[in-house]
Amino acid sequence: MRKDNCKMALQRNVIINDTYQVRQVLASSELAIVYAGRDRNTGAKVAIKEFYPQRMAERQADKRGVFCSSRGYGGQYQELLAAFLLEGELLSKLDHPHIVSYLDHFEANGTGYLVMEYCTGITLTEYLNEHNHALDAAFITETLLPLVDTLDYIHKQGILHRDVKPSNIMVMEDGTPKLLDFGSATRWPMQSGEKQVIFTSAGYSPLEFYSEKSSQGPMSDIYSLAALLHYWTCGQPPMDVKQRLFQDELPSVRSHNEYVNPWLARVIHWGLTVRSEKRCASLAWVRSSLRVQAWVWKVRKPGTVEWSLAENEHTQVYEVESKKQHETA
Repeated sequence: MRKDNCKMALQRNVIINDTYQVRQVLASSELAIVYAGRDRNTGAKVAIKEFYPQRMAERQADKRGVFCSSRGYGGQYQELLAAFLLEGELLSKLDHPHIVSYLDHFEANGTGYLVMEYCTGITLTEYLNEHNHALDAAFITETLLPLVDTLDYIHKQGILHRDVKPSNIMVMEDGTPKLLDFGSATRWPMQSGEKQVIFTSAGYSPLEFYSEKSSQGPMSDIYSLAALLHYWTCGQPPMDVKQRLFQDELPSVRSHNEYVNPWLARVIHWGLTVRSEKRCASLAWVRSSLRVQAWVWKVRKPGTVEWSLAENEHTQVYEVESKKQHETA
């Protein structure tokens, strides 16, 4: 999501579904606009996510309604809208302190809306920049380990997030994480023949997100989590998986940061394995390696590593028909 003003955003004080009042734009992406809003019934501040695929949508003359303006894309518009509404359905089934809370979702004005709790915090990238990359035990115990536990909870509910990356994690004032944006989430295991819209992010998405013949599972989210840990320890995401198809030789994170414990470095490397059947498949390994790293840094604080972290995530949309779960990329 970009923190900017979107020209096609709803105007201030517009009322949606007779309940929610739009206050201001918080962020926008290629597929949605997020507003700060207010629930008129309770007075509570909320976040409102509106489905608005900018390349194929326009506003009606009333500046509220949305319609598909691109000829021949009506079917894709409806598929993307269905995926957007699925986000609300899946989020409504989750109840966890480190997941943004679901409040409501519905169709109106020719589009879809998802209403969530309003979170005050900063993105993981901003947090790392403000805290000298947070190479310390406190960040592991307060932020990373709760994030691992959150993914474990999601998987046990039969859901894959499929878009774990720094911009989708908010760090609250107390250092705890909030996992955001379930726009790529899906039920797991997927049904054979079920068509899915996948949103990929360079550096963070595993190979199976680009192939119709691959199975997806917890190991897919583990890849993205390992990419996030690579970003944290090295200041940059790993080389994109498509560039490692024929020669999967990713340097150890210790070549960028000598303060990373060899065990954690090995687990990150294992989690970034191109072929899903050879990849780390259990969050228990990630959890234990982070705990060891926290213990090491409690005993001996790491030195300073010089780099600047930047938001450079690029998202693409793929439509994939799921295959049987025993197939692999």
